[in-house]
Amino acid sequence: MIDADDEPETDAVDAPAAHGVAGTIRLSLLGADPALAQALRRGGAVLADAEPGPKQASAALLARFHYGLASARAGRLGDVRLIAQLFEEVATRSAPLLWPQPDGTQVDAARPEVDPAGLPDTAAATAYRAAHLDALAKLLGETETLILPLSAPALLCDPQSGRVAPRPAPGVVIPDWPEAPGTAEDLDAGFARLLSALTTLAPNAALRLIVLPAPAEASTETQAAHALVASRAAAWARAQPRVAHDPVLDALVARLATLPTEDRDFDRLATLIVRLCGGADLLDLVEGTAAPLAPPPETDRKARQKDPERRAKRKAKAEARDKGKTAKVMCEDELLEAFSK
Repeated sequence: MIDADDEPETDAVDAPAAHGVAGTIRLSLLGADPALAQALRRGGAVLADAEPGPKQASAALLARFHYGLASARAGRLGDVRLIAQLFEEVATRSAPLLWPQPDGTQVDAARPEVDPAGLPDTAAATAYRAAHLDALAKLLGETETLILPLSAPALLCDPQSGRVAPRPAPGVVIPDWPEAPGTAEDLDAGFARLLSALTTLAPNAALRLIVLPAPAEASTETQAAHALVASRAAAWARAQPRVAHDPVLDALVARLATLPTEDRDFDRLATLIVRLCGGADLLDLVEGTAAPLAPPPETDRKARQKDPERRAKRKAKAEARDKGKTAKVMCEDELLEAFSK
């Protein structure tokens, strides 16, 4: 455990997520596998960091306590219910849900992987939680593009409060709580809660959802749970103008996860993912397929048709089309051959 005296100042959010510098894409990322944050940085993104680690600590120690792995030390999150609950706690500042350990330490049930060794006592755990929520509040208030990676982690539910918590790694003593499988109704309710909280906390933020792939060794039940998350995320994004979810982006992230970081295509794919996360349309990134400008509205159709200059232009275009038919067929053949390789 890093001493409280070494904790960073949480009111100093590094690089608020705004597109302020030409050529840069600034994002905020909450949750997910640390490899995703690394890939986004490799792809050229500037990730906001609401909880920077102590400068004197080693990289290995910082990573163990989740410093620098995302924009805040919130753990892997993944389930929309857990994300919504976290944002609600930012607004309400409710008391943390703690798991007492046999040695007297306290583990924050909302993010047991972040401080796996536990905190000395309830006072310290409460202070750490308050500092985390302060940092999140500042981050959400300043971010412009918020990336929320989704998955289907195993959650536990507190029977008394109804609050959920991720299942911790072996070694953490937990109470006898039942599991909280996510039904379609549960996920839809979680998305509604999330939107309500963000309306207050991040009124200017655009949300981009990424549904992470199920682990390669995942059971049939886990794969079905991931498919359900993808389905409900897509439905929610279609209904909300500030929310975007693209299954193509999901597929690209899944592909990136299979590539070694030293692979020559890793950086190219990471750059593409960053641009899509930053708001680019996939078609705009394909050379030669940008949508043409819309023609001006016609005010007097008959007058425009009789205009001699317009008639001459139409005749020239028709002649050019006739001359270009052969070239067009050759171009299409070349494209088909290129994409078939």
